[in-house]
Amino acid sequence: MGIGNVARLPYLTGEYGGAAFLLVYALALLVIGWPMVVTELALGRWTRQDPYTTLQSLAVESKARPAWGAIGALSCLTAVLVLSYFSVVAGWSIAYAMRGASGLFEGMDAAAAQKMFLELARDPERSLAWHTIFMVTIAIAAAHGFREGIERTMSYLFPPAVALGLFLLFYGWYFGDGNAAVAYLFDFNWPKLGWRGALEALHQAFFTLGLGAGIMMVYGSYLPAKTPIGRLAARIIVIDALFSLAIGVGLYALIFASARDAAPGLSLLFQILPQVMPTGIDGAFGAVFVYLVIFIITLSAALALLEPGVRYLMDRHRITRVFASVYLSVMIWFLGVGSLLSFNVTEHLEFFGRNFFDWMQWLTGRLLLPALGLLLCIFAGRILPVPLLREIWGDQPEWLYKVWRFALRYPTRVALIVLMFYCLGVLDFLVALWAPA
Repeated sequence: MGIGNVARLPYLTGEYGGAAFLLVYALALLVIGWPMVVTELALGRWTRQDPYTTLQSLAVESKARPAWGAIGALSCLTAVLVLSYFSVVAGWSIAYAMRGASGLFEGMDAAAAQKMFLELARDPERSLAWHTIFMVTIAIAAAHGFREGIERTMSYLFPPAVALGLFLLFYGWYFGDGNAAVAYLFDFNWPKLGWRGALEALHQAFFTLGLGAGIMMVYGSYLPAKTPIGRLAARIIVIDALFSLAIGVGLYALIFASARDAAPGLSLLFQILPQVMPTGIDGAFGAVFVYLVIFIITLSAALALLEPGVRYLMDRHRITRVFASVYLSVMIWFLGVGSLLSFNVTEHLEFFGRNFFDWMQWLTGRLLLPALGLLLCIFAGRILPVPLLREIWGDQPEWLYKVWRFALRYPTRVALIVLMFYCLGVLDFLVALWAPA
């Protein structure tokens, strides 16, 4: 789970018709989310290797071109690129937790909230400090190994995250306007959905699960051979969606009680939320809990994004986990500095209207991730021989295997092609071309 679960899904739900959007989102999770999560988990479990070696070895075994392994290498690279700017935002969430605890959000209006955020973002020294703290934290956790580091860290953090998520739901309901939040998120408004809302649901279903970055593939490499991956994938999807919506209800209850407008992304996290906290000690505790939840889910997402690259360095270059974690974290730290400086020193340095931070987001979110998801779907559904695909599936229900294979060959592939066109702006161009002058 990442920031997008908190900052984007609830906003899109209310913006595009509430329950109508959720209905399409649930369908998209079935068409794209479940088949692709199962695919990544199954391929990783079969080979027990990093994404690059996994796809290269399967291509050789299938008598296909070894170049298919490039999908795995690009997946690891994409995860690195995402984490480089993700860590900057995660560092800000730590800073805001500290500020909320000190009562700095008391009586804050829109101008003061914007000023606070800009002062932090435009101060390269402070932003660099928080960015460094966050990267050091995940490097230490990853260096301790998957079982002793990542898995143990998440086993300690997941129960508090769920507890804090439920607390935020009740906290927002008590101090905010829960009925307005429920109406915003769950009222059925079909006309408000439109074609763009349907495609945004498709977009969110793909990105909310971290598909295309090799995360599920490398996590699958640690699964026991008898793991029921079909049920596991369904469990992951359901928990992810419910957690996001529960936090969304709590946060939007606070927002609507303060007569503020909904907003996505960074605006929600760092400009809207500081304005809507209750006054006094209740507001200070609420701010700490909100940004603590954000920190925990960003930490879990960051560890997931780091792991494909760490495994690649370990498997391909035969270096220890400690050195792989440190080398990769330092490289990501340097890339993150580029994103960090986009808000201050180099904010006016643009290329085709985008600065470094914007290009990193576009390159990963609009090009690499959807393209890699589509290529992986084609590889699993069309390139791998049916007998090998059946072996990879393992001792699982036969009917579920047929559903999975059919989805990869037809609806999932078609949906990913549509998503690719949408992410690249092709559909917007066609709509503008079709529209009357």
